[in-house]
Amino acid sequence: MKTYLSIILLLIIVSTSFGQTKRRDKVKRKYRNTEAVSRELPTVYVRGSVYDSDYNLLPGAHVSVDGTYKGVNTNEDGEYFITNLVPGRARIRVSFIGFETRTVDIILQEGRNEKNVMLPTDDIHLEPILVSAQKREQQLLDVPTAISSVSDQLMDEANITDLSTLGDFVPGMYVREQGANRPTFSIRGLSSDEVSPSAQPRVSVYFNNVPINRANSASLELYDMDRVEVLKGPQNTLFGRGAQAGAVHYVSKMPDNDFYGSVTAGWGDYGTQEYRGMVNVPLIDNKLMLRAAGIYNKRDGYIENTFDGDLMGKETLAGRFSARFKPAWNHRFDVVLNYQKDDTPGVAFMPDSLPNTNGDIGIFSGVASHEQGENLGTAKEIFDATLNYRLYMTEHTYWTSITSYRTTDASSRWDGDGTASAAIDMAEYAGASQFYQELRGNFSQNSRLNGSLGGSFWMEKADQTYWFSPNEQHLASLMFLPQPTPVMPNGQPMIIPALPPIPEYGMEDPTPLPADHQEENYSEANNMAAEGFIDINYQVSRKIFISAGVRAVYDRYKLKGESSFVSGSSSGLGILTGNYPNVFFLPYDSKEIKKNTLSYTWRGGLKYRFNEYGNVFANYSRGRRPAVLQFTSTGEEEVLEPEILDNYELGFKGAFYDRVFVDVTGFYQLYKDFQTRAWVANNETGEYNLLFKDGGQATAYGAEASLRVAIIEQLDLFANYAWLKTEFDSTDVDGSEQLYAGNVFSLAPEHSFAVGLNARVNITPNIKLFVTPSYSYKSHIYFEDANTPGLEQDGYGLLNINGGLELADPNIRLTIWANNVLDEQFITSAGNTGSLFGVPTFVPGPPRMIGAKLTWYFTKEERRRR
Repeated sequence: MKTYLSIILLLIIVSTSFGQTKRRDKVKRKYRNTEAVSRELPTVYVRGSVYDSDYNLLPGAHVSVDGTYKGVNTNEDGEYFITNLVPGRARIRVSFIGFETRTVDIILQEGRNEKNVMLPTDDIHLEPILVSAQKREQQLLDVPTAISSVSDQLMDEANITDLSTLGDFVPGMYVREQGANRPTFSIRGLSSDEVSPSAQPRVSVYFNNVPINRANSASLELYDMDRVEVLKGPQNTLFGRGAQAGAVHYVSKMPDNDFYGSVTAGWGDYGTQEYRGMVNVPLIDNKLMLRAAGIYNKRDGYIENTFDGDLMGKETLAGRFSARFKPAWNHRFDVVLNYQKDDTPGVAFMPDSLPNTNGDIGIFSGVASHEQGENLGTAKEIFDATLNYRLYMTEHTYWTSITSYRTTDASSRWDGDGTASAAIDMAEYAGASQFYQELRGNFSQNSRLNGSLGGSFWMEKADQTYWFSPNEQHLASLMFLPQPTPVMPNGQPMIIPALPPIPEYGMEDPTPLPADHQEENYSEANNMAAEGFIDINYQVSRKIFISAGVRAVYDRYKLKGESSFVSGSSSGLGILTGNYPNVFFLPYDSKEIKKNTLSYTWRGGLKYRFNEYGNVFANYSRGRRPAVLQFTSTGEEEVLEPEILDNYELGFKGAFYDRVFVDVTGFYQLYKDFQTRAWVANNETGEYNLLFKDGGQATAYGAEASLRVAIIEQLDLFANYAWLKTEFDSTDVDGSEQLYAGNVFSLAPEHSFAVGLNARVNITPNIKLFVTPSYSYKSHIYFEDANTPGLEQDGYGLLNINGGLELADPNIRLTIWANNVLDEQFITSAGNTGSLFGVPTFVPGPPRMIGAKLTWYFTKEERRRR
């Protein structure tokens, strides 16, 4: 109660900074000689806009007044507002990476002063990077934390069309995609496994400031995006309860006041087809603007299935409609409607030592025998609608209301043993609906204290069904043979029609095994969270800045679960597993677990700014992953304790000569009650067991670095590197020995890097040649925290090349792309469901692929916008 009273008090105090300055300014212009009104205004203040040489407004530029502590970043409309100045001559300094720093003199008078500033661009310069990680527009240099931003320009130049490729351009992040439903984001070795509908991820995923944390809705098609921001380390204060290890924020492009658009068509290997389009239309000048974009992206699978169809393909249809309405100077409404449908072939779970029906053995044979054929696949449908209303008081003081509704339906069916055997035929069906409401106030007090505060309400209903349909005459070969062998040397299923007599189980005669058995495990969660937060940044002196934030979260989770025998014959193997009449899950009637918690997370930081081009920073932050509610295979209730992460980091950011940008961060992290799951071998029986458990204590430390260099006008270089050391501690918080002691985290390569360049040259005044090669590398990776030998990937590297021609008239761009040029063989997953029965499977990564696409721009303006 004291905490909530404190938050309310802070809200009242800070709300005094939400004065009606712009409104009073309008009043003053109307009643210019009204002395009472002029006394309400700041004694001396200056406002204006910052734009480039083409008169494009520049959000995020840093504006300061020499000789004072005053400094702000321009808002998303490129405007600034600095208060409480002294009359007389002053010098305004404006800086932004990629532009020449500009100083302009002004004679400040009582009341209102205006000064617009144009930033000229050097012939050789870095492209500016804008982020909104602190809930306001800033250039990357000014944000004192570990953050990366992949811009629309980089996505275009490097042909970044999927999340796994995106991850290569972010040091410290690894993204695994194997099917349309469950991308895994791993930041500094922490991944987003969800073990039940009540579980929240470690990495929070946002779309246009709205959380979309359910894994099957976090895989968005990368089209018409402005940027994707990735924050590393705990971000609970700014991004809510699901951001224990970091946050990924998709920011789509919004309508503006020009007419332009583009159409793209592309083709490539494995039947690749890509069609996308976009149009931006201003209906009422500077009042009502619309934008529509869509994509259809299809590719056949690169693994042939001998039971018809293929595996590891893709088919996505997506569309987005956005509208911006500005009825008055201080009101803005943004509406975004987003739809995506995926319908892709199944995932190729390949055993490394078992033959397909052609007799071929190996993960990279290119041919699998998954007996359900075209019944296998993954499907997903997403719809969301968001209304963002902003009420401005001044350029940097405003209220924002975000209201969003989102639904997701997803399904997946896969062959767990990866062979022609019907031993492990499984499916998952998951759905979720979510409502989100946030009220946030951004404030700037005396142009030194900047921050945001507010509250949010989130409500979700999620359900999940696991369906199992094993042919027990096939499954028995995995449970009773000395070496689990689902198929014979010719790739055909190994069949055991009946169990022999087993007197100790009361089986005096042979027990026939059914070929048709179906069972289900169903769970449903009703999740709710109410949150209050405040985050501030204060300029202590010309060079020293401090920041702090705190968030209070009230969580309420309710999980229901039940298991049932669906159809077919009762399980014969269930007599042995103890789950009769089922084999995997003991039938039980609906049960319910409830848990309510009140928790707090916080952060604090210090930044020392050498000048507008360089700074060092130090941060501490605490991250928290909520408790996990779940039911075991026998229906027993389990609640895992919340996972706590203490993070310490030290970093440097600097820009040199507008041509070089360096970003380096070192970190040290301590984990308590580490939540983990894995298929773990039993050394006595040789069988595997699925564990969802508290992994105890763990430690991670490392460093991340990024480099961008504008070498000459026609050549840019980019590179990043991450070093990561992770380890489970030898003892837990109680001093007991841990099962995973000494193990490293899954999906946590010790070394990873990416390097590339962007070159362009004018062949003629009308034709430009461009090329962007990039190479990414990851060292050894385990795919589970148990570090089971063999379920791993040695270090590997991928070379991608994107290049082509641009014509100035007509506005056409021809692009040739090639991914995995060296045809590197690697896996993206190991272990999987088959490990439960001693037949681990592996998912092969994509081979070399080549394609081309042609883009026509409606206007020359649109090409410049890329």
